Amino acid sequence: MAQRALNPGEGFRPTDAQELYIDLKKILLATDGSRSALSATKYAIGFAKVFKAQIRAVFVCGNNETPNQPADTISECIEASASDEPGYHGLVVAGAYALENDVTCEEIVLRGNPAKRIIESAQDFTPDLIIIGNSKKSGIRRTLGSVADAVIKGTDIPVLVVGDV
Repeated sequence: MAQRALNPGEGFRPTDAQELYIDLKKILLATDGSRSALSATKYAIGFAKVFKAQIRAVFVCGNNETPNQPADTISECIEASASDEPGYHGLVVAGAYALENDVTCEEIVLRGNPAKRIIESAQDFTPDLIIIGNSKKSGIRRTLGSVADAVIKGTDIPVLVVGDV
């Protein structure tokens, strides 16, 4: 028997609605330092503050051709010559926002394919929500961004995609 969707215009009664409960204990924030990623950071910190959740902020440097390498800590990467890259800045901003708002935030740099490494980090961290910025590049990716699109398709964890707001 097919389930009927609740439609307020077709005999919906207030008693048909159920109380909703969302509990966020862990949030995975993917950042590349872009404007949309910085907007996503604000949402992540805001949700974490309200729900008293912890955040893991990840930046994936590299591309599809770069083999996976072990993760570095942000402190190791800040001293590296590549620390001028916007993604490192995104992690520094996430850490600063977290500190200012009394939110626990772990900053991690990963190497390799961004979508794949974000999904792997989610499998390891088991967050209740993934938050990622929207890069708007090409095709369907104009709507979501290629990394955001691949993450959504590659995980069962809810993903919040934040545009440049």
